[in-house]
Amino acid sequence: MAEWARNTPWRQGHLLTNEAVTATGLNHPKYPDDTVVIVASHDCDLAQLPDIEPQVEVVVGRQIPALDGNYTHAKSSRTLHLEFDNEPLLAEFVITEKHSIPKNVLVDFGPRTNVRLSPRNLSTFQQWLASRYRRSAFPDEFDHRMKKAGLTDKIVKAVKPHGSMITAVFFDVDEGQEVARTGPDDVYMLDIILLHATEPDFQAAEASANEARVAIEHAFTTKLFDTQSGSWKSIELRSVEVNSEGAMTYLQSTLLKQWRLDYISLGADPQQPVLAE
Repeated sequence: MAEWARNTPWRQGHLLTNEAVTATGLNHPKYPDDTVVIVASHDCDLAQLPDIEPQVEVVVGRQIPALDGNYTHAKSSRTLHLEFDNEPLLAEFVITEKHSIPKNVLVDFGPRTNVRLSPRNLSTFQQWLASRYRRSAFPDEFDHRMKKAGLTDKIVKAVKPHGSMITAVFFDVDEGQEVARTGPDDVYMLDIILLHATEPDFQAAEASANEARVAIEHAFTTKLFDTQSGSWKSIELRSVEVNSEGAMTYLQSTLLKQWRLDYISLGADPQQPVLAE
């Protein structure tokens, strides 16, 4: 049997061949005939010898007929839809299907050579892996008000048709301050930024983001703005801003919290401090 070496051909984002999937017993539990297994371990860990890093982390996924916009660009920390290059391949990965393979089992196999991730999609895969441990959390009361008003679903519906165009949704709640809100008249202040792609069609992506912006503004106004009193209840939507990926500053990216489509609130009692993502 071959021995694992530092010059291993395996890299993060590589796919296992069908033979390797069979040998490791990592067929998809529901769709075995459509199994796609991707390497999650970092290149540096893959280069280490088995006595230092004995395992290779992988995620078991499946081939799918089409991408769902809610799961592209790592907008969900649980489910990711990715497109591969060379031969057409669309795949779905769920983070709970992450497994470890001993290197001495994988050493006899090489990665698939007919498909690969583009540098951009590899970066998306890395962001998705990291988001499991870095995803934002919002105050439980804020989450409750969003769901009670049906606004969580409204945002999902507004963004979904433009999944390939809108790459991220950011929330700024109470300008980053933690404020205990009680009662519908004690409103949260919310600013939203919709981040859109710059390629391949900047104008089309910007138009998509603006279409989602209008839908989100309409949903908040319909649900929470009292036209008779001219005041907001529960949550005041102060702004929905459309930015391109190239226009967002580093400072904004560190201060804002990304609202992922499967986001979870801070449900602890008492609530713990909200950490910047």
